[in-house]
Amino acid sequence: MAKNRVAGTMSFEVDNTGGTLINISAYVGNITPLGDEVTVIDVTQFTDNAERIIAGLRPSQEFRIAGLFDNAASADALLAPLPGTIGTVRFGPAGTASGARRFQAEALLVFYHVTGEVKDAARYEAGFKLDGSMTVGTF
Repeated sequence: MAKNRVAGTMSFEVDNTGGTLINISAYVGNITPLGDEVTVIDVTQFTDNAERIIAGLRPSQEFRIAGLFDNAASADALLAPLPGTIGTVRFGPAGTASGARRFQAEALLVFYHVTGEVKDAARYEAGFKLDGSMTVGTF
């Protein structure tokens, strides 16, 4: 069972064009998996009787955020001019209180899309690709 509720606690921040982190949590309804991982390198030799592995490089992870589009919202004003730029992203799955887990990295905003469908609300989706590795720590 989850220890931390999702609604009302998660935090997501992204750099604006001036390099200042802006909290857009109120406009984010979904974030794809984000964390730390490594690639695996096979080092099995002829004399081994089982597969042998070592940790490799940390891959440049990709993740997406999505939510309801709001023409007057700071999320749209912040994200729309950023595709093609690298800035800091910071995610707090349990909020930003002292001691809460924090995931932070430099990331390229690869795309920002707004969609609409009959019988549905207008929505946005933004895709990021990490530049380097994710730092996992606490606030």
